[in-house]
Amino acid sequence: MFWIKELEVDVFGLLDRFRACRTPAEVGSALSAATAPYGLATYAIGAMPTPSDPNPTNFTVHNWPDQWPRMYFEQGFGAHDPVPRAAMSCTMPITCLELREGKAGFALTGEAIAVLNAAAAIGRGTGLIVPIAGPHAYHGIAIICGDGPEPDARLRAQLHLWAIYAHDRMLTLFVKGQMAKGPKLTIREIEVLRQSRRGQGDEEIAQALGITTRTVRFHFDNARRRLGARTRGEALVLAVNLHLLGA
Repeated sequence: MFWIKELEVDVFGLLDRFRACRTPAEVGSALSAATAPYGLATYAIGAMPTPSDPNPTNFTVHNWPDQWPRMYFEQGFGAHDPVPRAAMSCTMPITCLELREGKAGFALTGEAIAVLNAAAAIGRGTGLIVPIAGPHAYHGIAIICGDGPEPDARLRAQLHLWAIYAHDRMLTLFVKGQMAKGPKLTIREIEVLRQSRRGQGDEEIAQALGITTRTVRFHFDNARRRLGARTRGEALVLAVNLHLLGA
């Protein structure tokens, strides 16, 4: 019973603080404050990067030191970083140590190990990689790391829960902020997204709306650009989070 009471204070209280945050940065600060006592005060949360596109959307929030993004791009780490691959290969979180040991289902190349070593050299060598799966094939990622000890089973569970809720709150706040500054979707763009959410393909959408498939794709592309999404799936996730598509 004592353990349950302690868990509610330590874990679920942070979820309430996330809900009270008004910017993605505030969510990150709350998360970092909670993980700092474990030596894991650094985070990176956002849409899933790829080797060819390390920033697939504008949704990336992190508190890594300024030297890391410079190193990452200047040394071409994006082509060899094993962390995104691990997040796509695993259904559950995996630690940095487990990744090194090949427990993500693949052996690391020398270049991949060099990326992890570079992170460790600036005090980000341990932590947890959390895959985030959303509707419409959305894939996100949360990394919580630092120079603390390897997370035990209980801490892994805490970090997993915090990462999921932090990602969700950050994404919601990020999208609201982007839409407040940017253009709204047109009626036709909303219509094609609604039809797609129901599982219809381009030809079915064209028939339902009385337009050509080429026009359907045109509206999809416009909606995707307005929402800052890389794919239709990401555009649908963002539009749903903004309540743009109705019931």
